[in-house]
Order: sequence, then structure tokens, then C-alpha cells
Amino acid sequence: MNYILLRAFVKKFDSYRAIEQKTIVSAIDDVKKYLEINQASYGLRIKKLSGKIYEARINIHLRIAFFRDKDIIKFFCLGNHSDIQRCLKSFQKLLK
Repeated sequence: MNYILLRAFVKKFDSYRAIEQKTIVSAIDDVKKYLEINQASYGLRIKKLSGKIYEARINIHLRIAFFRDKDIIKFFCLGNHSDIQRCLKSFQKLLK
């Protein structure tokens, strides 16, 4: 599988403190493991939002949204519930 971190994701990632970045990197690794062997670690909740868009909930305050198309995974949004909602609205506008 090919994993791509989009620019907006990286920019948001850079805004977090080092301890939070470590948690995010660990969650990305868990998502990769889930996608490759279909086994999620305890606490990582992966939910299909629509079509090919998924969300991984790291904790109550932090979520990752990604787009899956065959063997390409694009991590495009990072933040809390409201951030993900805003990101999805923008993403839906791009698709129209």
C-alpha cells in the first residue's frame, strides 16, 4: 500500500506539541497495521464516514481522516470532531 500525507495534514501535524505528535505517529502506524492485516489495536476506532472516507479516533480530542482508494491511502485531515467536520465539508465541495 502507498501512504500519502497531504500538505494540510502535515501543516496541522506541525502545530501540535511533540508529545501529541508522537501519539499521532503511533496512531498512523496503527491505521497502517489495520489496513494491511485487518487488525486494529485496542482503543483505535476506525469508522467509515462516507464512500471511501474513513476516520480513526485516537482519543476523545484527536481524530485522523483518510481517503482510501484501492492501494492508495491519503491522510488529509487531523484534529478534533469539529475540525474533521469542516474538512469533510471542504472535501465534499471539491468533489462536486
